[in-house]
Amino acid sequence: MGQIICAIVTDKKCQYDKNLIHFLENDVVIIPLKIDGNTIQYFISEADNFDNIIDYIKHLKSLPFYDILGASSESEQNINSIIEIIKTYSLENFSIEYYTEWADIPDDNFYIAIINGKIKKDSIVLEEEKFFGNYNNKKKYNEIIGLNFSWVANEERYFDYENAKEAYHKNI
Repeated sequence: MGQIICAIVTDKKCQYDKNLIHFLENDVVIIPLKIDGNTIQYFISEADNFDNIIDYIKHLKSLPFYDILGASSESEQNINSIIEIIKTYSLENFSIEYYTEWADIPDDNFYIAIINGKIKKDSIVLEEEKFFGNYNNKKKYNEIIGLNFSWVANEERYFDYENAKEAYHKNI
């Protein structure tokens, strides 16, 4: 099995709850998520319909199935978990990236950036053809957030959520 990791990456440095798995690396905070690919793909693709994160969150919370949105047996977290992290820590500059590889060959690489609370539609990277060209914009948005390295390259820590969780508990 290959690498499979999802995380929120933000420039917001604050007092994060010690129960929230998170790492401060080179001026960014990386918050690994245990969420499946279909859920994060849904979250990112639906964001394309909104201009700012506040309106998008209001929309998601208005859905009749909000409490279970994105819940699966593979995940400890769901879309509600993402929303709670964004709201609790007042995140305005962040990206969410979901990365998988198989036999050292990249497979999925979903991405979205939110800058100053605005959803950057030209940052959305999904498997759908209309989003392919946006891949080149990732670097620009990562630089705004302060991410100037490949966090997913640290497979010892970010191979999967369980590795991140184990590394986090070793360091607290």
